[in-house]
Amino acid sequence: ASPCEAELQDLIHQIDIMVNNKKLEWERKVQALEARMDVRDQELANAQSKLDLKGQEVGILRQKLDSLQKTKYEMAQDFEAQLQALKSQVRKSQIQ
Repeated sequence: ASPCEAELQDLIHQIDIMVNNKKLEWERKVQALEARMDVRDQELANAQSKLDLKGQEVGILRQKLDSLQKTKYEMAQDFEAQLQALKSQVRKSQIQ
């Protein structure tokens, strides 16, 4: 083997080492990014679960509010009817 071939073989060997080192570095970075993505995915899933629960709570509270408003309306109607009955009785007693 000529000195040129030996030097070329050495360069190829050094390039192989550099490429392999770069490959290992990229693989470590990819693994680190994947781990971070897994953590973020879990955080997102937890946030979505909490949001779903809050949505259910809002639905329940909305139903309670609707029920209370209906009850309030019915009570107001009832009080209005009682008031009209009392006014009618007062008028009748004033006439007699």
